[in-house]
Amino acid sequence: MLEKFFGAVTGSEAKTNWPLIILIMLMPLRNIQLQYLPNFGGGLNVINILFFLSVLHVMFNGRKPEVKPGLNKFLVWYIFTNIVALGFGYSFLSPNTAGLWNAMKDSLIPVFLVYVVQRSAVDIIQWRRIFLASMVPLPYFAKVVWSQYISVSSWHYSDNLRISGTFMDLGANEMGAFSVMMALVCIGCLITCWDFKKWRYAFIIALICALIGLLYSYSRGGYLAFIVGFAVIFFKYKNTKKLIMPILLIVIIGLFNLPPSIEERFSSIQPEKGQERDESAESRFVFWNLAFSNFYKSPLFGYGYHTAQDPRLNPFQMDTHNYFVKMLLERGLLGFFTFIVLLKIFWNLAKRNLRWEENDDMTNGMILGMCGVIMALVVGNMFGDRFSHYPIITNFWIFIGLISVIEINYMAKNIKNTPQHYDANKNYE
Repeated sequence: MLEKFFGAVTGSEAKTNWPLIILIMLMPLRNIQLQYLPNFGGGLNVINILFFLSVLHVMFNGRKPEVKPGLNKFLVWYIFTNIVALGFGYSFLSPNTAGLWNAMKDSLIPVFLVYVVQRSAVDIIQWRRIFLASMVPLPYFAKVVWSQYISVSSWHYSDNLRISGTFMDLGANEMGAFSVMMALVCIGCLITCWDFKKWRYAFIIALICALIGLLYSYSRGGYLAFIVGFAVIFFKYKNTKKLIMPILLIVIIGLFNLPPSIEERFSSIQPEKGQERDESAESRFVFWNLAFSNFYKSPLFGYGYHTAQDPRLNPFQMDTHNYFVKMLLERGLLGFFTFIVLLKIFWNLAKRNLRWEENDDMTNGMILGMCGVIMALVVGNMFGDRFSHYPIITNFWIFIGLISVIEINYMAKNIKNTPQHYDANKNYE
């Protein structure tokens, strides 16, 4: 039975990039990284070592992509704008710049992993191994979340319920953002792989684990992002009629079994008439006003990387709680529009590679889920920073890399079957 189950991920003649696989499985487990794994100082830790080893693997064993997708060219520009922002950050924060370079370096590791994935996923078996590695930590993640929730659980909502799961140095909102991404990808795969029992049950288990993290994050932004992402998956699926009855059944059962504390937290998104917004929601407007007033003073390049919480820009020394506003403040119009274009490129990449008749079911499931994830990311970033924390965003970049592998293979196939004057970049960028 096990041989039959794992048959879809065995049989590759290529060498597996095990440092990459381990890195993917370890990345969301911040509690293990910080409590049990050594930190060698100077910004060098196990994550950095695994990244370096994964790069070495592709240098000696990786496959050079036959065609360069348009995504790769823009990523070079995106990395460049990050370096520009780092320079402005050093200038503004000087001499208090300790750790600035290490923070930027860690935030760019997921971006460089796109290139590593493109050279590591040399066949469908390696592609699946990389993808499924992202699911491996979910049972442990859910166990940690549940244990923390049980220790502080109460009938009514209070801030004591804001647990962080394995993201011990981040917070509940970040845990919720990670859960949204993994839940939506699991839903996409569950829909497309439903007829294959061995994967159906695997993705059901993974989905339940992700939903536990989402529910008990008490993240209102996470709840909204999930709803939007789920709606996108519903309308992007090739046969939405098949989903109507199961969704209605799940929604009805779910709504009648939600803990009261979750209902209270979700309902507080929009206060009733005559009620004031809670302190958390009210403070966001204060931070946004401060950010905009400072943005107008340096609109083109902003103030630089990691400057949003500087007391000269925000006397409360708090994050803007909106990544779009944060981009305007820290990176100006250059960084803001770069991010907007990047989101558009992600959406176009997922949309054009969702090919129901050509891709296998797991591939289509991941891409379908990512259509929802990208829209959820847009919504989530309106309520906080869901993009620069590398523990929660690494899987997103891994999935983007895997979709680009599908595109590279498709482009290469079409080039071989078309006349020499065929312009791949013109047709697929």
